[in-house]
Amino acid sequence: MLWLLFGARLAALTGIAGPTGTFVVASCFEGLEDTGTQCRGKYTPSSKSSSADATAARTMLLRSASGDHRPGARRDVRLVGAAVFEPSPLAAAEYVTFAGWTAVTLGLPGHWLLTSARRGRLLNGENYVFFWLASLLGAIALGILTLPVTWLLATFQG
Repeated sequence: MLWLLFGARLAALTGIAGPTGTFVVASCFEGLEDTGTQCRGKYTPSSKSSSADATAARTMLLRSASGDHRPGARRDVRLVGAAVFEPSPLAAAEYVTFAGWTAVTLGLPGHWLLTSARRGRLLNGENYVFFWLASLLGAIALGILTLPVTWLLATFQG
């Protein structure tokens, strides 16, 4: 389930998956749904790209850009769905942390409710709250541990 929700974008942010290409920036702005910068521009797939839907240059959105790029700047990107992503170790680590927080925040209350339903009475949720807090800290730690790995991937891939 986590891979379906977060896997493709995470693979693009680390630079290990997704069709490669070049993105020429037309304009940049602050994204509404996240804290990063987003840019509009033209995506052109590389000649090595093996994706069937990456056949022609088209206008796209660069999400989680590494900065506010000037118009005309060229960036190496990975295609995921209808958006392109710049491989970035910091963005990948943030995304791992966000995915962990989402999984823990949605999963633990569901587990508590299912356990209560199975036993036929509402269980005391104190232990679940402490486990939830510990899991949130674990997600932060996982994001921090991901940072050197994604940095090494970015270094060796160019």
